[in-house]
Amino acid sequence: MTPLLRQLLLPAALALLAGATAPAACEAVPRTTLALYDGTREAAPRDTRIHRYAELVLNHLGQVVVYHDIARNAAPQVDPASVALVMSWLDAPVADVSALGAWLAQDQGFCDGGPRIVAFDDLAPWAAIDPSGRSMAAMGVTWDAAIRAVGIGATVIARDRALMDFETDFLLVPGDYRAVGATPAARVLLQLGPPEAPLTLAAIGAGGGYVHASAAVQAAPGGRAAWVIDPFAFFEAVLQQDAVPRPDPTTFQGLRSFFVTILPTGWLDLMPAPVFGKPDRLASEVLVERVIEAFPDLPMSVAVLAGDLATEIGGRHAARGRQAAMQAFAAPNVEAAAEGYSDIWDWDFFARYDSSQEALMMAASGGQGTEDALVTSAFQMLREAVADPGMVRNAQWGGAPRRYAGVPFDLNRELAGAMSDVTALAPPARPVGLFAWSGNARPFDTALRAVGEAGLPGIGGGGGIMDAARPSVTGLWPMSVQVGDQRQVYDALGGDAAFTGYWTEPLSGLHALPQTLRLTERPRRLKPFQLALAARSMIHFQTLRAVQNALRLAREAEIVPIRASAYVAAAEGFARMRIIPEGPDLWRIRDGGALRTLRLDDAAGRVLDMTRSEGVMGARRVGTSLFVALAPGVEAPLVSLSAGRDPSGIAPGVGAPALSSSRPVIETWARGDCTLDFQVSGFAPGPVTLKTAPGARLAVAVSGVDDGRPRAATADAGGMLTLVVPAAPGGLRGVSISGGC
Repeated sequence: MTPLLRQLLLPAALALLAGATAPAACEAVPRTTLALYDGTREAAPRDTRIHRYAELVLNHLGQVVVYHDIARNAAPQVDPASVALVMSWLDAPVADVSALGAWLAQDQGFCDGGPRIVAFDDLAPWAAIDPSGRSMAAMGVTWDAAIRAVGIGATVIARDRALMDFETDFLLVPGDYRAVGATPAARVLLQLGPPEAPLTLAAIGAGGGYVHASAAVQAAPGGRAAWVIDPFAFFEAVLQQDAVPRPDPTTFQGLRSFFVTILPTGWLDLMPAPVFGKPDRLASEVLVERVIEAFPDLPMSVAVLAGDLATEIGGRHAARGRQAAMQAFAAPNVEAAAEGYSDIWDWDFFARYDSSQEALMMAASGGQGTEDALVTSAFQMLREAVADPGMVRNAQWGGAPRRYAGVPFDLNRELAGAMSDVTALAPPARPVGLFAWSGNARPFDTALRAVGEAGLPGIGGGGGIMDAARPSVTGLWPMSVQVGDQRQVYDALGGDAAFTGYWTEPLSGLHALPQTLRLTERPRRLKPFQLALAARSMIHFQTLRAVQNALRLAREAEIVPIRASAYVAAAEGFARMRIIPEGPDLWRIRDGGALRTLRLDDAAGRVLDMTRSEGVMGARRVGTSLFVALAPGVEAPLVSLSAGRDPSGIAPGVGAPALSSSRPVIETWARGDCTLDFQVSGFAPGPVTLKTAPGARLAVAVSGVDDGRPRAATADAGGMLTLVVPAAPGGLRGVSISGGC
């Protein structure tokens, strides 16, 4: 995976500090947020509040978040021309920020008016970065070092209810506050009295915004949190990029993406025999029969742990587990995946590996051997440390940083060796296609780089839940995280382990997954539909039934079934894509890779103009958003919009049909003046919906079905035509359409 640190731009206000005049425009739309953090207080980007709370929102708005540790007092090694926003979420001054201040005051590289500046919590670092106060003026605030005591009797004298009290009401927190005021031109969002000396807690200025800690996120019972300010509306108002297309990996061909990831946790667990005298079964054997083979129409990415399948460390059931893996990989709907060799639980420990320290930790844990470590109980792990390593953070696993600790640690064996082992079990035509991060899913940059250089996409960590019991957006993690010069793609949603408290209580928890799916679809699509599960769920009736229900839901839902590796590729494309304006409502798209969807919000009065667009299949309107589908294999598509309110999201006109949505994956697309030819892949018949002229009469031929003899098809009064294309594993199905113009 290539490094994804891009470079920044800086607000015009800061450029003016040096007497500079910013260039009028950049080639590409700035899509980078530079996140400033203090490494002495938040150890790494993944530990910051920006990552935990704000990055998800910024991803939804098309922003790639790149982190800079200001405690190092160095200039950001990024391109100023790529940055739309510079953001801090700090709670204390930083000793020396002169290098950052000098970098921000440079007179070259800034464009399009420069990036916006946003500060959450403490403003003191900005007083040091920009002593003139111009950056704070861009945020719409004034500041001095004076401290004001705020008591319980203080009153709110201004509250913008369009942006405040989003998930929870603002609660006054008595204490000492910095004296922050609002500039005359600022949009005041929250302010405390008295009127003659107001204290500003949230504001939006001409070039940014400010939010006090108490107006941002408040703690909720059970260690949860909730947004006080509406982060979507706040950052939209600051960025002012609503009219620009945003890359969207949640959607593919007009529909929500769906993928399944199956982890090897519990692969060798024994399921008690339902009838006395009958043989017992491994969880992995039940997985193959009750999930993989029972749902052949849905692609699944199945990961195995190489150590589980090695008799010398996996124990007496390793051979059966190996056979189950081969049976799973043989299924046409399965993508083989690896999860390593020794089951690393604490990746941070192995970033600075010390074998003597590991030996001391293992001795302290009182463990011995690994024979049948997992197979006598659903919850028995090495040294009975925990039910599942992922449930505990910060390396607190009873002293065990990995499960099979009797094997000397070797990063090459852990990664490349495991990939080779999995490929040896998979069909020759379908080698290992994915790497799943185990344990706390916090791989260090060297590990991420090794997987990327091996040509495999990786996934793990992140995810999240948003349901009736946990209804806040703060329960969701962003798309990915920066790790050194690498980027780790997260799971999109939490899985069975998260919903069930790691198979403790409630075992029925995964039945709440549909709630998360609904809340992440409306009022805005924040996540794809991911079903993440582990083999262990097969030994519990409640979790097995919830998994099967989720798969049945996927059969009926408006989704596109894809492999997990395809989602990872789209997420990687999100970080690289460049959107280049070529005129009003006209954009050239470059470097998007596998990401083939753009989203425009607040687009009720805009439609896709197919006559001017190039390399575009079509569009679909969902609420007020417009999802534009890019054609496969096109290096630089051109997207053109025009005014219009057609319900389809596509401007009416003559010519060959355009795509509204497709459940089968479209592999090739060739649209002429009056003809359309495309090929699809998939695992079961699925609908392809096209937009053409109302009542248009078309000739349709499907390869292997019509034998070269086209059949007649007629669009409805709205110009919509739905074809059910019999996609099947192992090949492409061609569709040819003519007429309609």
